[in-house]
Amino acid sequence: MFKKRSKAIALLLLVASFQACTTQKLSLKANKPFVGIWQNVKETGSFITYTEDGHFYNSYKEGDSQVITHSGHYKVIGDGAYLLDITYELPNRKYALKDRQYINHYVFGKDMKSVKLSGVVYSKSGPDTLKWEENMVEVKSF
Repeated sequence: MFKKRSKAIALLLLVASFQACTTQKLSLKANKPFVGIWQNVKETGSFITYTEDGHFYNSYKEGDSQVITHSGHYKVIGDGAYLLDITYELPNRKYALKDRQYINHYVFGKDMKSVKLSGVVYSKSGPDTLKWEENMVEVKSF
């Protein structure tokens, strides 16, 4: 009886770990078009870096340095939508980004080297919101 139960538990654990790995691979595949450094078309010193493992970093160029304004995790959740889970922001910002999740929208250009991003963020206090839209192009470096 104990052997049968042990085998069943081992099989369940194997299946569960396989499903977790498969889900992770699917997420990484869905994130793939974002991976790289993207430069804001209007504000050429502003960048978003998306990593293969699901991290993102918004930054701007200050002299020879890149200053990270906020960062966290991202995940494509459907055609045209992705989730940002923001875990860091520069202090004293007007909009409340840290410790919040936002659903943003995207449309890639035909060449996959440009993307239009859009979303809404909220003020730290009160009903003030900011609807934003940015056109980004993929670049090799900052």
